[in-house]
Amino acid sequence: MMITKKPIQAKRGRPAKQKETAMFNPSAVKLFRGNDLSFNESLFIPLKTNTEVDAILSTEGGLMPGTSMMIAGGPGSGKSTLVMDMLSKFTMQGLKCLLVQGEMDQIGHYKYCRRMPSFGCVQTLFLKDHMDNIKETVEHVFNLGYDVIAVDSVAEILDMYKDQNGGTSKQAESWFLKLQDEVKKGKNKQKYYTSFINIQQMTKSDEFAGSNRLKHMMEAFCKVERSRDGLERSLHFEKNRDCDKDFKVYFSIYQDGVHYSYEMEKED
Repeated sequence: MMITKKPIQAKRGRPAKQKETAMFNPSAVKLFRGNDLSFNESLFIPLKTNTEVDAILSTEGGLMPGTSMMIAGGPGSGKSTLVMDMLSKFTMQGLKCLLVQGEMDQIGHYKYCRRMPSFGCVQTLFLKDHMDNIKETVEHVFNLGYDVIAVDSVAEILDMYKDQNGGTSKQAESWFLKLQDEVKKGKNKQKYYTSFINIQQMTKSDEFAGSNRLKHMMEAFCKVERSRDGLERSLHFEKNRDCDKDFKVYFSIYQDGVHYSYEMEKED
């Protein structure tokens, strides 16, 4: 009697992704001295908002090209409004700016701009329209070349990336950080030294909502705070490699705009 073996059936489900391991090439390792490096002089011309914020963005006064910064704060602290105000002021000067909006859709953004009409000039990418191809969309848009790109928020873009590609938070962060590092060095179609303003949440216990790697890989880390009574808002850089000044700038949101001061005016 002949015994026949049943063919082994493949397991159902999505096939496991193969992890690609890059071969190490020792000849690709390059060592530099500061005297060996050279960049276009446009990298050293600050982008000015023409507000008090310029004084703490850099020693030169303004946002320096080719910089990645993180702006973090709790819900309702005003960080998104602060960044939008900066982008609108840059845009009205003729700079090429982009807001990568991961939290609002078009309706929410429209209502926002009705309250703050000056924000309506800022070019915006709504990530909710590209949930199925976040990686390709973000890489395409970053490659177009901008003076300033703001991301609102980092947590949203990383979650969308993981939903599309799977993997861990660390892998998503590596993709995000590597992409920004390339673009800010001028590796885009127009060879812009793009500055990135990344928005991230703080938890109720005043802890950074994300890995410390995200914070430490930025040239600057800014904390936006709002007093318990809601009357006082401020921003302060805990780290800024472009600036040697260390003080708070206060701001308020009223009359369709954002207003800044070095010290809050006290009533008699």
